[in-house]
Amino acid sequence: MSLDRQIKAIKEIYSEFKKAGVKHRPIIVGKFALTVYTQGMYPANIISLLYPDLPLLEKILTDLGYKKFADLWIRDDINIEVSKDFYLLIGTINQIEVDREEILNVISIEDLIVDMMKFCVEGDDVVCELVKMLIKSYYKALDFHYLYRRVTDKRMIPFLKEYKNLAEGVK
Repeated sequence: MSLDRQIKAIKEIYSEFKKAGVKHRPIIVGKFALTVYTQGMYPANIISLLYPDLPLLEKILTDLGYKKFADLWIRDDINIEVSKDFYLLIGTINQIEVDREEILNVISIEDLIVDMMKFCVEGDDVVCELVKMLIKSYYKALDFHYLYRRVTDKRMIPFLKEYKNLAEGVK
């Protein structure tokens, strides 16, 4: 599964929203957002999309030829998960330009970090390492005040403090 094919699929979905006259487009969340921010270093094979009007999103996926299997929508080798993590809608989004023509709505890096920390505190060491890398890579751009306010599980705090100290060069 190539990142280019996944981005092309998202652009196709966004195009259908535009044709339907809908101003707001789905937000990329979850591990696929991590793929976007790591520029493919963390390859997720499932595109996670969040959109409050589930019937509209599902209609567009159906019209594009996707078939629903359990929680996934599948067409060829593209797998799309329709996220129901609506609490993420109160966060912020970043708009990331691809191919100098399309803007993708992606969960903010801070909200993504908090979302990924759920997996980290449950013992997913790979995700912990990726969160650590994100904090180090985006350290100067991160709003740590916002990040800590978004924490819902207090077990995340020691991890975040450790990763922030590592990014600052503090031992």
